[in-house]
Amino acid sequence: MCGIFGIVGKTDANELLEISKILKHRGPDDEGFCSIPDVKHFSGPDTVGSLDFPLISGNFNGAFGYRRLSILDLSPKGHQPMERDGYVIVFNGEIYNFLSIRKELEELGYTFKSSGDTEVLLTSYIHWGERCVEHFNGMWAFAIWDPKRKIIFASRDRFGIKPFIYFHDGKYFAFASEEKALLKFSKVPKKVNMNDARRYLVWGMQNFFEECMFEGMKRLLPSHNLVFDVESGRIKIYKYWDVNPNIQKAVYDEKQARVYFERFREIFTDAVKLRLISDVKVGTALSGGIDSSSVVYTINELMKDQKIPSIGDVQYTFSAVYGNYKADESKWIDIVASETHVRSFKVMPDQEDLSKSLEGIAYVHDEPFDSTSTYAQYRVMKLVKESGVTVTLDGQGGDEIAGGYPLYMPIMVAENFPNRTFFSEIKNLKKANASFSLFLRTIGTKYMNSLAQKRYFEEISSQIFKHKIKFIPYGGRAKSEFSHMNLRAWADMREELVDLLKTADRNSMAFSIESRFPYLDYRLVEFAMSVPSAYKIHDGWTKYLSRRSFEGLINEKILWRTDKLGFPTPQKEWFEMGFEKFAKNYIIQSRLIKEMNVKVEKVPHKILWRIVNLAAWEKAFQF
Repeated sequence: MCGIFGIVGKTDANELLEISKILKHRGPDDEGFCSIPDVKHFSGPDTVGSLDFPLISGNFNGAFGYRRLSILDLSPKGHQPMERDGYVIVFNGEIYNFLSIRKELEELGYTFKSSGDTEVLLTSYIHWGERCVEHFNGMWAFAIWDPKRKIIFASRDRFGIKPFIYFHDGKYFAFASEEKALLKFSKVPKKVNMNDARRYLVWGMQNFFEECMFEGMKRLLPSHNLVFDVESGRIKIYKYWDVNPNIQKAVYDEKQARVYFERFREIFTDAVKLRLISDVKVGTALSGGIDSSSVVYTINELMKDQKIPSIGDVQYTFSAVYGNYKADESKWIDIVASETHVRSFKVMPDQEDLSKSLEGIAYVHDEPFDSTSTYAQYRVMKLVKESGVTVTLDGQGGDEIAGGYPLYMPIMVAENFPNRTFFSEIKNLKKANASFSLFLRTIGTKYMNSLAQKRYFEEISSQIFKHKIKFIPYGGRAKSEFSHMNLRAWADMREELVDLLKTADRNSMAFSIESRFPYLDYRLVEFAMSVPSAYKIHDGWTKYLSRRSFEGLINEKILWRTDKLGFPTPQKEWFEMGFEKFAKNYIIQSRLIKEMNVKVEKVPHKILWRIVNLAAWEKAFQF
């Protein structure tokens, strides 16, 4: 887990060192540089002492750079940029199945000097070329200098867990793990992308777009590869992986259901097991819901069979709690902690600290974000750092693949008309925290996608801006996909979940922590998306696939909870206790907010939060 960057075009040592310095939080353990196309290695101030590379200096026509957070093979053999036969790689992430891939490559005649996954990844590219990514189970963002083809081959993992930001103006090509690092490259303009800023205020975060809030920067999207031809200066980008969700109508059958439940738990358990491979201590982020609890209970079961070096004698869990507020999930967290005998660490975020932290968190995230839950997660990761844990497992993705959101219920009911599932489930809408009116709106929106979207935009934008602005479409499918539950869930994974994964990456890496996500094992996702929706929502129960799969493992009270909260904060109460007044006073000072003709008074809290975040982002980056 690290920070990576690279430049093709004229640069110098000072510029490269500045970029590396910005990314130090992503990799405090080591630092490295390598020139391209003439492959020469250099050290920096934080390079481990046993590596005998000259200190970087002078000018370059191109270079790769790297900051290391040591997770696997803690020795200098894991140093990057890593070279093999003239090929050079900088890699951020983890390939969880690297041991099986290594064995396969060894049988083909390859030998290895290190014990980590980076050398396996690079050798996989040398052997399989661009199709190497099809062999990987993990999370990644990497770039490889290919001396034979004179290209840079880059890739981002299937779900966008790890970031890859790039700049290309036809002459220069540069990439980095974070936007703030690219700002240190002199050819990148320090300018606000005003269209993206307006889109954010209306629609919220949209990391499924290539565009960033910084003019000239782009994201490599999840499941995509990038090929940059150094000689021609051209870029080719293409998707290497996708899923076709099962949209067949099905009637629930208990015998078939048991097959699905058994397979789901089997893959999930193996996914957890793979993500426990680490040479540093691993803990778990625990909210008290089914998804995070399933991770804790599964680790607890695995510990009964064998000692897990990365866990040690006691599993550590990390949670945000809120005392007497409705958002507090201490009751459920304590049940899990008591039954699994974990060491439970808790932190209590509050609105006073939020006010003080606003600009700092805006800088951490590079772009404004949607809710105070991001701040709460930030505080949890700070707690993880203070405890001495370096890797955490998290339950992100569980709702999308198993049918956990209340909105999925009316979509599932509608898709099954007129078979008997429709008539048996429509009476259960309330049980799933849905309603008949939500069902009717779902049906209506299904046939009025474009019109409904424009009406929504006009309504929200009129609340935000003093003058009417040009229509900005949502641009994705998640807010207008009502034809099938599995299709909506897949759209949510490609859009809404990508936003959550970005915040998880920035929050964890701000404290040099690596976050891993068992529910985003691609085998589990592919399997879950092949399961008909009738097995994900049944008899009024959302997330039925997970609830039944973990029977006998998770405490029944947690397993059959009906009060889905989803990592909430007491945001409403915080606003009423003084944050609203603070936010309005803060916004008044913003030049950008004035320039955009944004209203301050009489805006909903959700919108006010976005506005104050945009103002904090402006101040953090000194626009």
